[in-house]
Amino acid sequence: MRHVVILTLAVLMLGSFFTVAQAQKTSAGFDETANFASYKTFAFDKSGARNPFVDKLIVEAIERELTSRGLTKVTESPDLRVVYLAGTGMDMRVANVPFYHVVNPAYSGMVGSSHQQMWDVTNGTLVVDLLDEKAERTVFRGTIVEVLQRAPSVNAVADAKMVSKPINKGVEKIFKKYPIKTQNRAQ
Repeated sequence: MRHVVILTLAVLMLGSFFTVAQAQKTSAGFDETANFASYKTFAFDKSGARNPFVDKLIVEAIERELTSRGLTKVTESPDLRVVYLAGTGMDMRVANVPFYHVVNPAYSGMVGSSHQQMWDVTNGTLVVDLLDEKAERTVFRGTIVEVLQRAPSVNAVADAKMVSKPINKGVEKIFKKYPIKTQNRAQ
């Protein structure tokens, strides 16, 4: 009887793991008129996650993807500015985000322009935008839904550990849609 209970619990836990893994949805789109081969450098905006450990995970994942495509991280005058938003609250409203043009992954093109925007963000969403500094527009947007499974707790380290793998997988998935492929790892 004890083995049946343990086996049942193991199956339930494994099933919940696959549900979380399958629940993560990604989308990405880019401005087809942008010359991605001309972008050589990038820098991060001062945006970020509230949890410094989660912030570090997100920055490292994005940095890994961009450097694997031949871009170099700089502190001043980048070709691309990386802006990301991590939403953990239910239907969080976001305003005054510095997007100049919005890339809609469904159409892979430009669909709007504004310096101020407001939209609903699904619980657990990570949005990564790459802005062309000279043209002042977003040239790439990747969205990962359900990557941040819950609102932050009092244990920042445990929160970061819980989302480490989903963040890395999600960021890798969205950058597969980036027009320049990786240079140092197989696709």
